Order: sequence, then structure tokens, then C-alpha cells
Amino acid sequence: MIESVLRGLTGLKGVRTVLFVESDGFVVFARPTPVDVDSALVDSWNALAKQIPDEALTTVVMESGYLILKPVEERVLMTVCERSCNLGNVRHALQNLEWPA
Repeated sequence: MIESVLRGLTGLKGVRTVLFVESDGFVVFARPTPVDVDSALVDSWNALAKQIPDEALTTVVMESGYLILKPVEERVLMTVCERSCNLGNVRHALQNLEWPA
């Protein structure tokens, strides 16, 4: 179910990794498998996401690209993008995700 909802996001040009993470740091979903993302990094991103208001999109500029954080109920959707990605397309895809009831 998660994979079908996120398929449009994971297929965008410039999106390196999409992580769906529980509040305790447990990674529920990761596509494609992250190469240079370890548990300490996910924990630090999760701590940052806990400061974000609900329904907000937060973009973090990193040396190698961008991280976009989107709270989804008790979880956080973490999208890692290359510098060359079209952030507008990624944000549009994130804002238009439709989760089944």
C-alpha cells in the first residue's frame, strides 16, 4: 500500500531516496535502498521533523542535495533529492499524496 502511494514520488527525476519513518526512528519504507544514509542520520532528521508543524513541508539544503520533510500523522516522509532535481515537482508530488482511509 505504501509503495503504491509513493510510486509517483519515487519515480521523479532527481529523487534519490524516499524514507517513511516512525516517530521512534524505525524505517517503515525505503525506496530505493539508501546508500549513504545511516541510522544516526535518520535519527537526526527525525529529531528535526519533530519540530515541524503538521502539514508543513520543510526543505533542508545539504551539501549533496536537498532533504524534504513532511509529517504524516505519527510518521515522517523524508525525501532526499539531488541538487539537479526540480524542487517544485517534488513539492507538488508531496502535497498531492493521497493516503487511503
